Amino acid sequence: MIHGIGIDAMEVPRFKRAMERWGERLTARLFTGPELAYSLRHRRPERHLAARFAAKVSFFKALGRPVPWKEVEVERASSGAPVLKIKGLSEGLRVSVSISHDGHLSIAETIIERDS
Repeated sequence: MIHGIGIDAMEVPRFKRAMERWGERLTARLFTGPELAYSLRHRRPERHLAARFAAKVSFFKALGRPVPWKEVEVERASSGAPVLKIKGLSEGLRVSVSISHDGHLSIAETIIERDS
């Protein structure tokens, strides 16, 4: 049974401006060490960080409430697909996330299902 669906889009240039303005103060608040390590090794880290930000916001929307930013981590499965790792997620909830990039947008959708 569907518990919630969330979607979010982040403009990559807007996220890059926020990174330039707030620097490590912003990224350290929003992202875990592994998320930063993965994103910062790419040529355009702002694109990967914007996607992770959108994934977290889409999760909050699907859940129906916010949780601390760093309790939600975007990982990659061995297949390359994104996976959300959530600390303290209630038992019986399954989370699926999809991330996409289109032009200057990073888009994420999360579906949370609960056992009947």
